[in-house]
Amino acid sequence: MNTQPLSSTEAQRALQFSDSASCKRWIEELPLTNVQQTQRVLTAQCAALNAVELSALERLKILEALREPVAFVQTESANRYAGKPIPLEANESAVWASVIELWEELSRNYQHCLQAYRDGDLTIAPHAALITMRCLHCLGRQMAEHYRVYRQLPAALWRALNELYFFAEQHGFARIRVQDSFAQQEPDSSCAETYLQALLVHLANPYALSMRQLAFVQSWTEKWATLVGLAPQPLPTSSTPSMAVDLGGAAGVVFESEVAPQPNLRYLDLEPLSKTLRQTITLLKQGQTPAQLGLGETARQPGCENLLMLLYVQWCRAGTGRGEERQQTEERVSVCFGISAAHFQVSGRREFRQPTELTSREKRDLDTFGYVVHAERQAGDRSAEGLEVWHILNHSASGFMCILRDPGSKSRIAHNQLVAVQRRGTRNFQLGMVQWLRLEEDQELCLGVRVFPGVPQAVAVRPSNFNPNTNVYERALLLPEVPAAATPATLILPPGWFQSGRFVEAQSDSKQVAKLLNLLEMGSDFDRCTITLI
Repeated sequence: MNTQPLSSTEAQRALQFSDSASCKRWIEELPLTNVQQTQRVLTAQCAALNAVELSALERLKILEALREPVAFVQTESANRYAGKPIPLEANESAVWASVIELWEELSRNYQHCLQAYRDGDLTIAPHAALITMRCLHCLGRQMAEHYRVYRQLPAALWRALNELYFFAEQHGFARIRVQDSFAQQEPDSSCAETYLQALLVHLANPYALSMRQLAFVQSWTEKWATLVGLAPQPLPTSSTPSMAVDLGGAAGVVFESEVAPQPNLRYLDLEPLSKTLRQTITLLKQGQTPAQLGLGETARQPGCENLLMLLYVQWCRAGTGRGEERQQTEERVSVCFGISAAHFQVSGRREFRQPTELTSREKRDLDTFGYVVHAERQAGDRSAEGLEVWHILNHSASGFMCILRDPGSKSRIAHNQLVAVQRRGTRNFQLGMVQWLRLEEDQELCLGVRVFPGVPQAVAVRPSNFNPNTNVYERALLLPEVPAAATPATLILPPGWFQSGRFVEAQSDSKQVAKLLNLLEMGSDFDRCTITLI
């Protein structure tokens, strides 16, 4: 969407206001109900503003007036692509690009103000902390939009973020608190808190979070960023793994042991945050509600507690919750996604149809012999339906840490989606779910799969207390009990099917009745629950 920069004369003609007062009057006329149009107009005006000569103080006043409508249209626009399967469709990708472009235009304008401060403009000097914080915020928003579509962060974003915070430190206002109406939790903030919010969100492994979880994490980091310190010297040894960030580098937080000591390193003091998380989790276990603990009116148990436990591992144990060794490998595998494709492959590439349906040949057999001699179950020409070739890069007993896909594939993949994997030299498929996914800058798609125990069987299911209006079978997959792993039998059902205590018929070569017990996973396109066969 980026166009050629406007000349100063063209920009002057295109700009709809000349100062902050006329800008506020112009904003009142914006058609905020038409989000797409308003976003295009705001982007064009920010681009024109970038190209005109204007005093730094007046530019800052205009930008402060524009922030509220910009934040509104950006939030509304993000709803069109956030959490959608990736790669995005063309229209979704275009909306995402337009959101990034507006944040970039806003950021460039604030950078103009910051440059004026560097050049010695005394009128803008009292606002240097505010301007730097706004620049950090714009970069943080661009990062957040990458997480919403599970895209790898460009190194340039990290470098710009780190350099800005270093600049704030050098000029002595990193910790100065200034008014920040962007924040949802606190009435004011600082450059250090804004910077730490970006570090904490990334450290939370956003590529493994749903959009609802990501929203909570972003909100909670605003609340807890004040608990994290950035020290210029290594911290005393503690139970919390030592983490550091290189203010001269193009990456986020890493283990202290992975970087050589240097003046640009800052060491994260996470002990106060660790203590707060442990106390909050304890209070939730004791029966206090998330709302009572300031975690949000829409937060619910047990999901809230589970997310806090995950954050505790990511933030205060440096993601060390995994207890299994991973083995590096390079292995080609066949992969498909979703219940329909998995059912087709697991069944031996048989076309799904209602168990009560018979073909004309099967009916003739039944009339002649009293039973079906030739079951016509093979699909006409679907032997490779849904299968793609991926590469396992490393694996453990419970899953494949990363599978790399050819970017030429047409499939779109969602967080927590069902996946079926067939390794070379084996007949059976393994089922699992997409635990995390990330689209790399070179457009290669990486994901992690957590494998479900057991060899799946393709079955057809319907409620056992069916009536003529619900006498329809749906695709499902049965994972029998695995005694060696102490894993009960489970059913993978269409999304929304699980009800504790419900009875369903499960039919393949024979018919069984299963009672649904406990929901183990609620994926984006399936429910997985424990069962007992009756």
